[in-house]
Amino acid sequence: MFRRVFVALLVLLSTAVGAESLEGTWSAPSLSRPDTPILIGLLPEGKATEQIGDYRSVGRWTSEGSSARIDWGKGWVGILRRTSDGEYRLLTWKGGSPLDGPPDDDKPAVRIVSPLD
Repeated sequence: MFRRVFVALLVLLSTAVGAESLEGTWSAPSLSRPDTPILIGLLPEGKATEQIGDYRSVGRWTSEGSSARIDWGKGWVGILRRTSDGEYRLLTWKGGSPLDGPPDDDKPAVRIVSPLD
C-alpha cells in the first residue's frame, strides 16, 4: 500500500515539476518585425501572454510532457519544445492547420525570466 502511494506521489510531483519548469517569460525572434522580439509569458494557472512591440494578445497554455502547448485567442497554436541539445524551439501553426503537419514557423526561444527570478 505504502509503495503504491509513494509511486503515485512521485508521478504527481514529476508532472508538477515539468509544468512549472516552463513557466516564465520567453523571447523568440519575430518574422513580421525582425527588430522586435516576441515576448511570451507562461503564467501560473495556464494563462499565456504575448507581446510584439505594441501588439498584445492572450491565450491559454498547458503542459504536454516536457513541452508547452499555447492556444492563442486568434486561433494560432504554439508549441514550446526542448530539443535534444537542450535548446528550446517555438513552433507555431496558423488556426485550422493540422498539428501533425509541418509548422508555419519554427524559431529558437530562450527563457529570459524564470518564475524564481
